[in-house]
Amino acid sequence: MEPVVYNSLLYIPIAVIGGYNVQDVSIVYFFSIVIGHLNHANLGWNYGPLKYIFNNPKMHIWHHVKELPEHKKYGVNYGLTLSIWDYIFNTHHIPHDGRDIELGFDDEEDFPKTFVKQTMYPIKPGSKKE
Repeated sequence: MEPVVYNSLLYIPIAVIGGYNVQDVSIVYFFSIVIGHLNHANLGWNYGPLKYIFNNPKMHIWHHVKELPEHKKYGVNYGLTLSIWDYIFNTHHIPHDGRDIELGFDDEEDFPKTFVKQTMYPIKPGSKKE
């Protein structure tokens, strides 16, 4: 559901308020999709000086780290396409390239296996939330 909600909140206002045409919105959407796929492609790229603006694979992998640093207990590297927000709000975390870190979350073996149960997990009574 994230792409449906996020993209609706992002691209519909761009098209309506900004007066951009379908081609302009499509270019921005395509660019965001490319960045998102590169971030999950297990690459060690950081885009040089543009890393402070665009999220990159070297940064994004830390978003999925199993054990968060003590001082960032609510998560890190939230930016989907833009990393600038993480630098502005001090949620950035890139201690090293991340090629050797364990990914996942605590008790992932007990996490629901079906799509419906995974979707309902955050809102069911008694789910583990902090």
